[in-house]
Amino acid sequence: MAKYTDPENTVDLLLKIKNSPTMGVVKNLMDETFPGLFITVLPSFCDDYPHLNKNWETICNSIPTTPKQIMILDNYPEDATLVKAFAECFTTAGFAVRRKAEYIPCEKCGKAVPSESIYTLFKEKGFSVPEQWSQYCVKCTK
Repeated sequence: MAKYTDPENTVDLLLKIKNSPTMGVVKNLMDETFPGLFITVLPSFCDDYPHLNKNWETICNSIPTTPKQIMILDNYPEDATLVKAFAECFTTAGFAVRRKAEYIPCEKCGKAVPSESIYTLFKEKGFSVPEQWSQYCVKCTK
Protein backbone atom coordinates (compact mmCIF):
# COMPACT_ATOMS: atom_id res chain seq x y z
CA MET A 1 0.00 0.00 0.00
CA ALA A 2 3.00 2.27 0.22
CA LYS A 3 2.49 3.08 -3.44
CA TYR A 4 -0.51 5.28 -2.49
CA THR A 5 1.20 7.40 0.15
CA ASP A 6 1.15 11.16 -0.25
CA PRO A 7 3.91 12.47 -2.52
CA GLU A 8 6.07 15.48 -1.64
CA ASN A 9 4.03 17.72 -3.96
CA THR A 10 0.68 16.86 -2.33
CA VAL A 11 -0.20 20.51 -1.69
CA ASP A 12 0.34 21.37 -5.37
CA LEU A 13 -1.71 18.36 -6.45
CA LEU A 14 -4.57 19.30 -4.11
CA LEU A 15 -4.67 22.72 -5.81
CA LYS A 16 -4.69 21.06 -9.23
CA ILE A 17 -7.64 18.90 -8.18
CA LYS A 18 -9.51 21.95 -6.89
CA ASN A 19 -8.85 23.92 -10.09
CA SER A 20 -9.48 21.13 -12.60
CA PRO A 21 -12.12 22.12 -15.15
CA THR A 22 -13.50 18.60 -15.71
CA MET A 23 -13.68 15.23 -14.02
CA GLY A 24 -11.67 13.85 -16.95
CA VAL A 25 -8.78 16.11 -15.98
CA VAL A 26 -9.06 14.94 -12.35
CA LYS A 27 -9.12 11.29 -13.47
CA ASN A 28 -6.00 11.81 -15.63
CA LEU A 29 -4.23 13.52 -12.72
CA MET A 30 -5.15 10.62 -10.43
CA ASP A 31 -3.85 8.10 -12.99
CA GLU A 32 -0.58 10.03 -13.41
CA THR A 33 -0.09 10.39 -9.65
CA PHE A 34 -1.16 6.90 -8.63
CA PRO A 35 -0.91 4.45 -11.54
CA GLY A 36 -3.05 1.40 -10.84
CA LEU A 37 -5.25 3.06 -8.22
CA PHE A 38 -8.29 3.15 -10.51
CA ILE A 39 -9.65 -0.35 -11.12
CA THR A 40 -13.04 0.03 -12.85
CA VAL A 41 -16.52 1.53 -12.71
CA LEU A 42 -19.74 -0.36 -12.07
CA PRO A 43 -23.24 0.86 -13.02
CA SER A 44 -24.93 0.61 -9.60
CA PHE A 45 -25.16 -1.46 -6.46
CA CYS A 46 -26.83 -4.88 -6.60
CA ASP A 47 -30.60 -4.65 -6.00
CA ASP A 48 -30.22 -7.20 -3.17
CA TYR A 49 -28.82 -4.38 -1.01
CA PRO A 50 -31.42 -1.59 -1.37
CA HIS A 51 -29.87 0.50 1.42
CA LEU A 52 -26.73 1.03 -0.69
CA ASN A 53 -28.50 2.65 -3.64
CA LYS A 54 -30.77 4.59 -1.25
CA ASN A 55 -27.79 5.98 0.69
CA TRP A 56 -26.02 6.87 -2.56
CA GLU A 57 -29.10 8.75 -3.79
CA THR A 58 -29.41 10.55 -0.44
CA ILE A 59 -25.78 11.68 -0.60
CA CYS A 60 -26.17 12.85 -4.20
CA ASN A 61 -29.37 14.75 -3.39
CA SER A 62 -27.60 16.57 -0.56
CA ILE A 63 -24.72 17.74 -2.80
CA PRO A 64 -26.84 18.19 -5.16
CA THR A 65 -25.99 15.94 -8.08
CA THR A 66 -27.18 12.66 -9.53
CA PRO A 67 -25.69 9.17 -9.09
CA LYS A 68 -23.18 8.43 -11.86
CA GLN A 69 -21.26 5.17 -11.40
CA ILE A 70 -19.51 3.24 -8.67
CA MET A 71 -15.78 3.83 -8.92
CA ILE A 72 -13.66 0.96 -7.65
CA LEU A 73 -10.18 1.89 -6.46
CA ASP A 74 -7.34 -0.32 -5.38
CA ASN A 75 -6.95 -0.80 -1.63
CA TYR A 76 -5.29 2.29 -0.20
CA PRO A 77 -4.24 3.24 3.34
CA GLU A 78 -6.59 5.17 5.61
CA ASP A 79 -4.10 8.03 5.98
CA ALA A 80 -3.75 8.68 2.22
CA THR A 81 -4.75 12.36 2.16
CA LEU A 82 -4.36 12.80 -1.58
CA VAL A 83 -6.24 9.61 -2.48
CA LYS A 84 -9.04 10.74 -0.18
CA ALA A 85 -9.08 14.13 -1.95
CA PHE A 86 -9.48 12.40 -5.31
CA ALA A 87 -12.25 10.21 -3.87
CA GLU A 88 -14.03 13.22 -2.39
CA CYS A 89 -13.85 15.04 -5.72
CA PHE A 90 -15.46 12.10 -7.51
CA THR A 91 -18.05 11.74 -4.76
CA THR A 92 -19.15 15.37 -5.16
CA ALA A 93 -19.61 14.64 -8.88
CA GLY A 94 -21.98 11.75 -8.08
CA PHE A 95 -19.67 8.75 -8.02
CA ALA A 96 -19.75 6.22 -5.19
CA VAL A 97 -16.07 5.55 -4.51
CA ARG A 98 -15.20 2.18 -2.96
CA ARG A 99 -12.15 -0.07 -2.50
CA LYS A 100 -11.76 -3.30 -4.45
CA ALA A 101 -11.72 -5.25 -1.18
CA GLU A 102 -15.22 -3.97 -0.44
CA TYR A 103 -17.14 -4.60 -3.68
CA ILE A 104 -16.93 -6.92 -6.65
CA PRO A 105 -18.90 -6.94 -9.91
CA CYS A 106 -21.68 -9.50 -10.27
CA GLU A 107 -20.33 -11.80 -12.96
CA LYS A 108 -23.66 -11.69 -14.84
CA CYS A 109 -25.03 -8.13 -14.62
CA GLY A 110 -21.93 -6.17 -13.54
CA LYS A 111 -23.56 -4.43 -10.58
CA ALA A 112 -21.57 -3.96 -7.36
CA VAL A 113 -21.92 -6.83 -4.90
CA PRO A 114 -20.46 -6.42 -1.40
CA SER A 115 -17.46 -8.62 -0.63
CA GLU A 116 -18.10 -11.41 1.82
CA SER A 117 -16.60 -9.40 4.68
CA ILE A 118 -18.81 -6.38 3.94
CA TYR A 119 -21.84 -8.70 3.57
CA THR A 120 -21.09 -10.16 7.03
CA LEU A 121 -20.83 -6.65 8.50
CA PHE A 122 -24.19 -5.67 6.96
CA LYS A 123 -25.81 -8.86 8.27
CA GLU A 124 -24.43 -8.29 11.77
CA LYS A 125 -25.77 -4.72 11.75
CA GLY A 126 -29.25 -5.93 10.77
CA PHE A 127 -29.45 -4.61 7.21
CA SER A 128 -31.73 -6.33 4.71
CA VAL A 129 -29.39 -8.73 2.90
CA PRO A 130 -29.79 -12.06 1.11
CA GLU A 131 -29.82 -15.12 3.34
CA GLN A 132 -26.39 -16.17 2.11
CA TRP A 133 -23.48 -14.27 0.53
CA SER A 134 -22.92 -14.77 -3.18
CA GLN A 135 -20.76 -13.16 -5.82
CA TYR A 136 -23.94 -12.84 -7.90
CA CYS A 137 -27.12 -10.85 -7.48
CA VAL A 138 -30.03 -13.09 -6.43
CA LYS A 139 -31.89 -12.46 -9.70
CA CYS A 140 -28.75 -13.39 -11.67
CA THR A 141 -28.59 -16.83 -10.05
CA LYS A 142 -32.14 -17.74 -11.08
